[in-house]
Amino acid sequence: MRARTLVVALAVGLSALAAPGDARAAEAGAARSRSAGGDVHGTAGSCALWSSAAGAYGMRCAGGGTARSYAELLGGAPVPACWLLPAGSEHDLTPADARPVDLGPVPTSQPPAVPEPVPAPDPSPTPVPTTTAEPTGTPTGVPTAVPAPVVPPPVDLPEQFLRVCLSPAPDARTLAPAWDTTLLTSTVTLLRRDPGRPRFWWELTAGQRRYATRAEARGGIVEGTLATTPSRTPRIGQTVGFSAVAAAAPTIALGRSRMRGVLTSLEVQPGEPGRRPVTCTGPGRELRAGEGDRTGPDVCSFRYERTSAAGTGQAPDTWAVTGTETWRIESSADEGATWDVLREVRRSVRVDLRVTEVQTLVVPVSPVTAEGNP
Repeated sequence: MRARTLVVALAVGLSALAAPGDARAAEAGAARSRSAGGDVHGTAGSCALWSSAAGAYGMRCAGGGTARSYAELLGGAPVPACWLLPAGSEHDLTPADARPVDLGPVPTSQPPAVPEPVPAPDPSPTPVPTTTAEPTGTPTGVPTAVPAPVVPPPVDLPEQFLRVCLSPAPDARTLAPAWDTTLLTSTVTLLRRDPGRPRFWWELTAGQRRYATRAEARGGIVEGTLATTPSRTPRIGQTVGFSAVAAAAPTIALGRSRMRGVLTSLEVQPGEPGRRPVTCTGPGRELRAGEGDRTGPDVCSFRYERTSAAGTGQAPDTWAVTGTETWRIESSADEGATWDVLREVRRSVRVDLRVTEVQTLVVPVSPVTAEGNP
């Protein structure tokens, strides 16, 4: 038996992780999640979701994620636990074409032919008439009727087929397959006319085939950099704003299903001894030169009081600045109209920041003569 990982949705959701006012985990099709080690799995519609503690995420969707649930996708049919393919079909375990494959005639064994019996001649001699009188009695030597032999029906011979099975079994309540679902294959010997055999792939319903054939999409948090604005090299007494620059988590889509990452907050430890960290919503607003208002919930504003001449950064004369990004991994089963929280992820980013002091340039003035010339 050989395991083949599905190229295309997924685990059972047990509990909801959602932001207040935004979670709809109790509604049909809403995301449900559970944690297994550092990974979190969940479901949304007919998609199975996955996210790692490092910020990677993905989904596998039965039927391309177009159905609102697995029950709707199957249309009342049972989950296809196993199906049959012609022998030698290992590279096409979920064929795109559902038309029947010509397997040829059913091999049968015919019973040996029984020849019809030939009547034996009458051994008694035929009497010679001595007179011309009318013959009486029954003539001898006339063959009697023999019934036709009973020929038994053809016997169905065993054949070899490739059996493909989903493993592990899906959740009995939601019918959701596990994220690590694999296709197990084995060669079996069966009678084609056996009513208890698994169905051939083309005998499955359209919903069952969509359930077995799944598509996969993956994404992840793109690491950015930590910067200060409006100046990249702050001076003592200057108010700057920290921000996570170029950080992103793209939206992935399959059918009606979506997954994305949203940067919800940023916390920065500026590195100057004895100073408290600053926090802001989102990635932190970048400040423009000459901007008067440098405060607000979306600004991680800070003012250094000491230069970084004796700093703790890896580069000489710098402060070691550390930022912590908080991301929310979300999913949608309705093309992004509503979103549910699968998990939160925290990522750290650091930078060595040089802080200088204001230098005053003193230009000596030469004495002026009465004529106005030096």
